[in-house]
Formats: sequence, C-alpha cells, structure tokens
Amino acid sequence: MSSFDERENAFEAEFAHRAEAKFRVRERAVASLAQWAALRLGKSAAAAKVFAREMVAADLASPTVEPTIDRIVADLVPAGIPKQEVRQAMNRFMAEAEAAERAGRSWRALARGKFTLPELEAKLEALQNGAILQIDRVDYERLFGLNDVALGRLRNFARGHQCVPSFADTAVLFRKHIAPVEEWRDPQRSPT
Repeated sequence: MSSFDERENAFEAEFAHRAEAKFRVRERAVASLAQWAALRLGKSAAAAKVFAREMVAADLASPTVEPTIDRIVADLVPAGIPKQEVRQAMNRFMAEAEAAERAGRSWRALARGKFTLPELEAKLEALQNGAILQIDRVDYERLFGLNDVALGRLRNFARGHQCVPSFADTAVLFRKHIAPVEEWRDPQRSPT
C-alpha cells in the first residue's frame, strides 16, 4: 500500500469520525431540549424520557434540526413559551453537547438538574424560617426559563413559598423568610 493510499484512508477515517461526532452532538442536544420542554409542560420524568426518545427518533428523519424545533415550539406555545426561548435553549444544549463530546463524557453524564418543580416546592415548604436552599443555575434555567420573564416567574414562585431568592455565580439561593405575626397597635392609643 502506498503512502497516498494510507493518507486517503486516514482522511476517510477522520471524516467518518467527525460525522459520527456531529450526529452524537445533535442527538444529545435534541434529547436535552425535549426533556427541557417536557418538564416545562409539567410532564413526569418517565413521560419526559418517552418524549425525548420520540423527538430524537423524529429528528433522525430530517437533515436539519428545524422541524424538531418547530414541533417542540408547537407543543410549548399553549404554555406561553415563545420560539425565541426554545431556540436559545437549543443553542445552549448544542454548546453543552459539543463540550461534552470534546471532553469525552458519555450520554449519562449529561443528566440535567437535581430538582423537578414539585420536588423544589416540597423542599421549600419544609424549610424552617431563615434556612437556605440552593439550586444550580442549570436547574433555574430548566425550571423557570431563559428569558427576561424568567426572573419574574422565579420571584413569584419564591414569594408564594415565603422565600427570598438571591443569585450567586452558579446557583440560586432560596432563603425562607416568614415574617413574625404581631398584633397591630395603634400608636395613638396607650398600651393597656
């Protein structure tokens, strides 16, 4: 075999490797987007996995990811989630999948988040006054969204559970703040 043939085989192998890596990245990103969408729709973890498998299977039939995004947008529009937010999420998941592929992390290493919304609600209800609960930024974005409305959603959610949210670099902190109940006293009247 000549050096020219060896070089040709090396280029073919490199091309095949890159094509396979692109396929894995897209598959991971679509699965992550589908799970994100399913959780935003309030589906259970099992239903989210089924939805992700369906989206990945549907995505294989198309040369681009656009039909998959359009299908997910169609599911999310009734929930009030705009296409721009879905597109931002897809871009973020694509970047994360590319980074994971370069780092050689397996599919299982891409498991996202520690909390579902009902679990977060239960943990916040169980907090004592002054206690703090921390969630990762990834959980915050997954549960509340990526757009400007997300901060309002988070504040309303926290207020509903008597918590005050604050942001760190990579986390959101919820501090339980139950105001003490005091009798209202009229300052004009003397104490009895």
